[in-house]
Amino acid sequence: MPPRRCIEHIRLCGWLGIAVFFLPCIAAGQSWGPDIELASSYDSATTANPSDANASSGCDLLGEPCATSPCCSCPYNSCPGDSCSCGASLSDQFAARMDALAQAMQESGFVYAAGVTQFYQGVTSGGLEAGFDYGGKVDQFLILDSGKLGLWQGMTMTMHAETRFGQDVNNNAVGLAPVNVAMLYPKYNEHDTAITGLTFAQALGEEVQGTFGKFNALDLFYGLYPQTGRGVNGFMNASMVVPISVARVVPLSFMGAGVVKLSGKQMQGGLFVYDTQNVTTTSGFNNLFDNGANILGFWRFFTDFGGLPGSHMFAGIWSTGEFVAFDPTGFVIVPDEGIVAVPTDGAYTLLYILEQSLWVDCCDESRNITLLSQWGLADETTSPFGWSANIAIQAQGFSDARPQDSIGVGYFYTGLSHDFQDLLSPALTLQDVDGFELYYNMAVTKMFQVTADFQVVEPANVANDTAVVFGLRATLGM
Repeated sequence: MPPRRCIEHIRLCGWLGIAVFFLPCIAAGQSWGPDIELASSYDSATTANPSDANASSGCDLLGEPCATSPCCSCPYNSCPGDSCSCGASLSDQFAARMDALAQAMQESGFVYAAGVTQFYQGVTSGGLEAGFDYGGKVDQFLILDSGKLGLWQGMTMTMHAETRFGQDVNNNAVGLAPVNVAMLYPKYNEHDTAITGLTFAQALGEEVQGTFGKFNALDLFYGLYPQTGRGVNGFMNASMVVPISVARVVPLSFMGAGVVKLSGKQMQGGLFVYDTQNVTTTSGFNNLFDNGANILGFWRFFTDFGGLPGSHMFAGIWSTGEFVAFDPTGFVIVPDEGIVAVPTDGAYTLLYILEQSLWVDCCDESRNITLLSQWGLADETTSPFGWSANIAIQAQGFSDARPQDSIGVGYFYTGLSHDFQDLLSPALTLQDVDGFELYYNMAVTKMFQVTADFQVVEPANVANDTAVVFGLRATLGM
């Protein structure tokens, strides 16, 4: 395909009026193998789409329908054997060529992936203040493989740089259940660019690796449960993306080290020791471990009920730092009422996460319906939350007509800690927070997706009415 036609097609997307050649390397539900932060699988992504497989095998995607050609494979909704045609759209041709370029880069030990996400989201009623705001994110990932670069074997470096621009309605809606978790990075309510993740992972055996550096918490959790998304895909509310009761003991970004046990390409267990500070916009070395350390241990039990995969994860996090229940935390916006209280030593969070596939296409595992439920119990003397729970059902490729679209619906409930409520009671009357979220993600092309998101959240401040939030999200390149 001539370059000019590529440019003309991208302009049709109307994305900031520029043509951006982003590599579609970050695909939900996949894994980079030994890397524990970035959940994508280039090998799987390039064969999940029949047109991509054709491109990698040298087939001419510009040709006429070729039902009898060995280059032709059946579309997503059926097993091989039915009649089909391999005529590809202009956008699919472009994506296939970008895939081929990314494949060549990966084989050389160098992977670069980037994406732009824009949000137009607003509080239609209730909350602290009604109104819509526009903002966005630029995410850039760089992965280096030491073995493929001609150095020693088994080392992977992953860097995640984020740029935030514009505004969001997190504070205007429900601060203790942010309706746009992606816009908390790299720094809430500020235009900024920062490296929020820079980690090194060294294979210590076939299924064990050591890792250290600056960890992006959303990336780490995304590596465990990619279906939750990172706010730029999947759900948008922080309480649906992560078990929000970890807010006290899991900063947005943190310095640390750990060891991970793998089962295939999935993380099965691990032990981490990391700093209590949030270091999204700093190097992380200043005041390192000045306020103690967090210790995280987790283990997943994989299951196979009726031929459908699932897992049960148990985790515990203990902190040796000193905290007050209303101390700022990265994942939620805590009210600042100028109250003084004596810090308490230690904090903890206990977690249980259930994951179960309800349906998987026997010919295309990317088409599935999954159930995910997250439960957490936190130390009420040091955390704004006493406990949290959510449940979600998400479907990918559920429609034969729209095989790359996805939909998700979920509910969350967060019980505020009694200490937190008592400390703020002179100024605010608080109640538990609960909410509902529904999203539909439409794949306009493989590289351009548009999501409609609807949330109804009961705020913590009883003086505010129920927040009804509607948003549009558009992502190019992710």
